[in-house]
Amino acid sequence: MTSNHRRARSGLRAAALVGLALASLSACTATGATSPTTPPSSAPETSGSATTASPTPTAPALVSTPFAADCAALVDPATLESSFPGLTVADAPDPGTGVDAADDDDDDATATPLQQVADADGTLCAWTDAAGDEFTLGVAHYDDAGLTSLANELVASSNSVPTYGVEGYFQVDGGTGRADFFPLPYYVVLESTAFVEPGSAEPMAAQVVAALDATGTAG
Repeated sequence: MTSNHRRARSGLRAAALVGLALASLSACTATGATSPTTPPSSAPETSGSATTASPTPTAPALVSTPFAADCAALVDPATLESSFPGLTVADAPDPGTGVDAADDDDDDATATPLQQVADADGTLCAWTDAAGDEFTLGVAHYDDAGLTSLANELVASSNSVPTYGVEGYFQVDGGTGRADFFPLPYYVVLESTAFVEPGSAEPMAAQVVAALDATGTAG
C-alpha cells in the first residue's frame, strides 16, 4: 500500500471521529436543554361581582295594649300559705327606667322582663313571705308578633317547662328564679329567690293562669 493510500485512510478515520464527536455533542445539547418557564401569577383571581353580607334580621318592635289588673285578683296569698307561708302584699317593684316604647332609637331587647312589662303599660305586683323572700309579677298584653318574638328569645335562652298549663320557660340567674309563660294574649313573668327550680314557681303560676283565663281573654 502506498503512503498516499495510508494518508487518505487516516484522513477518513479522523473525519469520521470528528463527525461522531459532533453528533454526540449535538445529542447531549438537545437532551439537556430546558425551555424557560413562566412563573405563575401571584395575583388572586377576582370574580366579576363583589360579595355583599346578608343583613342581620332584627326582632320586630313589641306592640302592646295597656293592661291593668288588681294584684289580689291575680294571686291570693291565703291559698298559697302551704307553699309560701306568711305571703303578704308588698310595694310594686321599680323596674328602672327601662325602654321607652315611644322612642324609636331604643331597643326592646336591652330591657329586663319587668322593664318590658312596665314599658307595655302592664301590671306589676309584689309580695314577701315569712322567710324574707320577695316575689315579683309582671303581666303585659302584646300582639301576636310581639308574643312570638318573646317566645323565640326564650327558646334560645331559657328552658321549656310543660307544667304551667301554657307555653312556659324557667331559668335561674344570680340566685333568682324566673318563670316566663304565655296565657295568650298575655306575657307573664314571675321572679323570686324562692324559685330554685321550675316546680317552685308552679303554685303561683297556676293561680295567675287561672285568673287570666277567668277574664275570658286568655287562651
